[in-house]
Amino acid sequence: MALVLSTSTGGDEGNIIIDSGTTLTLLPDDIYTNLESAVVEQVKLDRVDDPNQIFSLCYSITSDDYDFPLITAHFKGADVELHSISTFVKVGDGIVCFAFQSSQIGAIFGNLAQQNLLVGYDIQQNIVSFKATDCSKL
Repeated sequence: MALVLSTSTGGDEGNIIIDSGTTLTLLPDDIYTNLESAVVEQVKLDRVDDPNQIFSLCYSITSDDYDFPLITAHFKGADVELHSISTFVKVGDGIVCFAFQSSQIGAIFGNLAQQNLLVGYDIQQNIVSFKATDCSKL
C-alpha cells in the first residue's frame, strides 16, 4: 500500500535539501503532521513510547521482518518509493520508530530515506536523480 502526501504549501521548486549528512528526514510541521496521521491510519501495530524520547511515532514489532506502507516522495520529474528500511529505524528490542520528524528549519531528505538509492547530482543541468539499488550488493 502506498501513502502519497500532497500539500498546497511548499510547492516551490527546490524546497527540500537532500543531505547525506542528516540522519532523519525533516519536514515542515504541517506536512509532517499530515504524513504522521496517514501512517498512523495505515499501521495497525501497537504504538509504544520511544525509550530514547526522540521520536513521536513508534511501534512494537515481533520480528525484524517488518513491513510498513510504502511512502512515495514526489520530486519534480521523479517519484521516489521509500520502503520500510528508509522510513523506520530500530531503536530497541522490538521497537521501531518513524524516521521523519517535524522541523521549523525547513525540509531535509535525510540519509535514512536515501538507503538503497543511488542519488545522482548533475550540477550542469540542475538535476537530481534517484535510482533504486540494493546497496548490499555494491
